Order: sequence, then structure tokens, then C-alpha cells
Amino acid sequence: MMARIRTLFAAGLIASSVLGLTASPAIAAGLYGQWRVSFDGHPGGPLPFTLDVRQGKAGPQAWLVNAPERLKVEQVQVTGDSITLTFPSYNSKLELKAVGADALTGSATVLRATGTVTLPARAQRGAWRFSPGAVKPAGNVTGRWNLTYGDNKVKGLVLLKQVGSQVSGTVQLPSGDMRYLSGELNGNQLKLSTFDGSFTNLWTGTLAGDTLKGAQFAATSRPTGNAWEAKKEKQATMNAVLVEAPGGERLSFRLPTPEGQMISLSDPRYKGKVVVITLGGAWCPNCHDEAIFMGPYAARRQKEGLEMIGLQFEYGTDVPRAMRQITSFKTRYKLPYPMVYGGQPNADDTKKVLGDLAPVKVWPSTIFIGRDGRVKEVHVGWAGPATGALSEKVKREFDETVTKLLKQRA
Repeated sequence: MMARIRTLFAAGLIASSVLGLTASPAIAAGLYGQWRVSFDGHPGGPLPFTLDVRQGKAGPQAWLVNAPERLKVEQVQVTGDSITLTFPSYNSKLELKAVGADALTGSATVLRATGTVTLPARAQRGAWRFSPGAVKPAGNVTGRWNLTYGDNKVKGLVLLKQVGSQVSGTVQLPSGDMRYLSGELNGNQLKLSTFDGSFTNLWTGTLAGDTLKGAQFAATSRPTGNAWEAKKEKQATMNAVLVEAPGGERLSFRLPTPEGQMISLSDPRYKGKVVVITLGGAWCPNCHDEAIFMGPYAARRQKEGLEMIGLQFEYGTDVPRAMRQITSFKTRYKLPYPMVYGGQPNADDTKKVLGDLAPVKVWPSTIFIGRDGRVKEVHVGWAGPATGALSEKVKREFDETVTKLLKQRA
């Protein structure tokens, strides 16, 4: 009788495994390695990126690869036949499940102004981007390109580097840069993509001599995308940050932190200090890049009389969710200064908080307040690390403004 029970138990395990009712540890182990993930339903066509999953000493780890960047995923779970990547600072998630030895399927959920967007995903072994084999480029796009973008003919800058047929780079607009774009030039067809846990971007174009022309697509883009055209020019450049000199306004907001405090510029902490207010939101990719710089900078210069406040405007009317979002953002970048909630990133809410300095149209933007409590400058925009020298210039100009204000008396 006991032998029969053992036989039935063993048969049950086999059946459960076949039916997917239990998951073998071998399956979980097989999920490690490099995967070519693609959002096939993305506007403009499939959007690929590389996912690198590894077993670390403290558990599974993963990186999103958009060459040359390897962006570490905030939270990684590998259980049974599934990989779950969670990005609390973005309030987004990517879930993948094995459907064979070398294939995964699932979806990403990302937060946009219109609500939660779901992007169906599939993956297969490998690290190739758009084409699985070698392709022959029709030219070399390395260099600087003056950009005209969108229906309003916005001026910008394209920075590209090509090695063989592989292309990497970024696009800088007055509203910020597109982070790390990676792809290829196949014949005269350029394709670049990125995914950083929430932000998606796909650029397609055709090379003709010294001109590139095509369309750009994000997760909620219209089917035709945003038209763009770029002309290669060795000296192409732009001012990534617009500097404005307001009329010495005083800001009078009193806003909550996720910890339950109320923050006002009239608090003793800010009297006689230089105060820098960053205007951003966890949904804003350039705000994440800015925070990487701002945290250590604020800590380093606080003893000289610098204080900072992160003024966040988050999507949606769910205030508890917005507070959790702000906490996750602050925690991810170890920000040593208060983060306050100002409402949603729209004209009405920014006007309520900032008065004549609103509406805010570019995220992030930065407000500089002198020791006398009056607004001295507003810097509109940012250039992230993908822009190289342009990013260094923006950080240098930020530092020069702070240093100038610290030298002034109240």
C-alpha cells in the first residue's frame, strides 16, 4: 500500500510539473542570463532592449542595458518560472514568465498622465537589438546633428556614435534629453530605442547624405509619431538649460512631506540661507538623472549655507499613492533634503504653489532663492549623463549660480 502511495505521489509531481502547477528550481535557474526583450505593440513598431539577470550574493539582480548604460533594477524577484522587476520610484513593473527553454512572455505596466499603460512584452535569449545578425550600414552617423522636431519645429541636438553598424547616443530638446538610445544603422535605416523601467522611446529614421529624417514614438504616441529631421554639422550645439531672471518674487507655499511635516520657506531652517527648489516628478526621467547629481551636491554644500527642497508634482488624484511615490524616489537617490507634494503637473496646480513663476512647462526646472528670501534665477530644463559634455556644462553652470548666491549677504 505504501509503495502505491509513493508511486501516486511521484506521478502527481510529474503531472503538476507538466501542467505548470509547480515550478522546478531548474526552471528558475534557467531564467538567469541575457534576454532580448521587445515591446511589440509599442507605437512605431517593436521596441527592444537588453535585460541582464544574474544571481547575486544577496539574491537575484538585473540590469536594463541601453548601451553604454547598464541601469540596475530596483527590485528583482526570480521565482519558479517567472521574473518580476519592480521600479518603486517610477511606480512601474515588468513581469515575464517562461514559455519554453529560451522564451519569455509578459507585460510592463507604466504610469502616464492618462493613467496606467500596459505594454505586452516577449523575450528570447540573446543581447542583439533590432537585427539578430550582422548588417551593413550605408554610412556613418557619428557626430552632432541640428534637430528640428515635432509639429512646432522645436530646435534640438542629436548626438550619435557609430561603431560598425551599432549606434548609440541621445537627443537633447529644450524639455530635456531622451536618455541613452541604442540601436543600429541597417543600410540607410536608423533605429534607436530605450527603456529605463518606465520611460520608453523609439526613434526611426532614414539617412540621406548629411540628413536624417524620421519619426519618434513614446508609449502613448499617436500612430504617426512625431516627425523629426536632423542635419549633420560639426559645430552643432544648443543651450540645454534656459536661464530666466524673475523679478525677485517671494514664494509663500506651505506643503506636506510624506513623513507628515509641513514645509514653508518661512521656517527657521531657511532663514538667511540660499535655497534651491527642484521642480519635478517621479514620472519624469530627467528628474531621476538630476536627482543623482542633486543628492551628493546638497550634502556637500549644506555647511556653506545651502538648503534644498524637492517640490514634486505627481500624476493622478490619489494623494497617498503620490506620497508613496515621493518616498520611493527620495529613498532610491538617498536625497538628504525634504521632498514636498505640490499636486499634479498641470498649470492650475503649479500656479497655486508658485504664483507668477507658473505654469511650469519643462520638467525638471530649478528655482534659486537668495539669502534675502527672493527668487534670483530659474533654470529651465536639464541635460543628463547621456549628453556627455553638455551635461557637464549644465552641472558647472548650476554650481556657479549656487556659489554666486552663497557669497551674497542676506
